[in-house]
Amino acid sequence: MLKTNDIQIKKIKLDTTNTLVKLEDNEVHPAQYTFFKKRLIKYKFYINSQYIFKSKMEYEESSQQLSIEINIIIPEYLIPTNSEKAKETIMDPIDEFQKFYELETLIYKRNHQKVLNLL
Repeated sequence: MLKTNDIQIKKIKLDTTNTLVKLEDNEVHPAQYTFFKKRLIKYKFYINSQYIFKSKMEYEESSQQLSIEINIIIPEYLIPTNSEKAKETIMDPIDEFQKFYELETLIYKRNHQKVLNLL
């Protein structure tokens, strides 16, 4: 299960807000890691096209631990001045990433189960 270890939100100059999120999942099989690594590029279609999305993944095979860092840069003109709406705008891509990860995990498990059933 994916868990959030850290969230850092920083204003960069006056024109962007940078959100860095560190996530972790345990009990990830090597094939699942490979599957998700290939699918991660599709996440950019889940968020606003004006956002800049960068990611970094590390996988420790012996412990089956996957560490993910996502960096989302949002132009300041897209962030509302209302603090509640601003928070929602900043947190929305993080929530979407978690949903994306859960969906991709389900797809992997479904495909993996089909393969096992064929054996």
